[in-house]
Amino acid sequence: MLIRKRGVDTRVRAGRRERPPRSPSSREVPTMGKTRRRTRLLGLTAAAAFAAGAIASAQPAQAATPPVVSTIAIVPASIALGDSAQVTATATNTTSGRLAVSMGIDIPAFAHARNAAGTNGCTPRLLGTITYCGVNLDPGASATLTITSTPSATGTLVFTSYGRIAYTGTNDTDTATLTVS
Repeated sequence: MLIRKRGVDTRVRAGRRERPPRSPSSREVPTMGKTRRRTRLLGLTAAAAFAAGAIASAQPAQAATPPVVSTIAIVPASIALGDSAQVTATATNTTSGRLAVSMGIDIPAFAHARNAAGTNGCTPRLLGTITYCGVNLDPGASATLTITSTPSATGTLVFTSYGRIAYTGTNDTDTATLTVS
């Protein structure tokens, strides 16, 4: 009996199915399979060599510039007890888009901040240990926050400025010291 299944003739002999002997063209299929395997192997080898070359020629990673860069300066950096110094923090937008930025100055104990002023839309809020403001900065734009500090004790006072995209926890900070004698 002759049964046709999936394009192959199958003969049933005593309850057992047999396939007819392979034709010469069907003997070439394994060779083609080896050729395909060799082609895949050569492709994988070439891809691995390319990847290894790309890794070998890769440059070391550089630290990314934060989206908001914060700096701080104190003028003068050394004062006598009872004198005052100007503390100025600057926040700069380093991105290509407009950002809502939070910026501020952490004020150390005995520093006593007063006369806060801001630029570029910064309206300072004095809260004793921190002075801060929020601004919208265009690409490359900066805002400053300036306070007057009149310390009530001698020593070294460390002021810290921060700048960040509003409502995120990622700060860029900078510090400066004021020496009071």
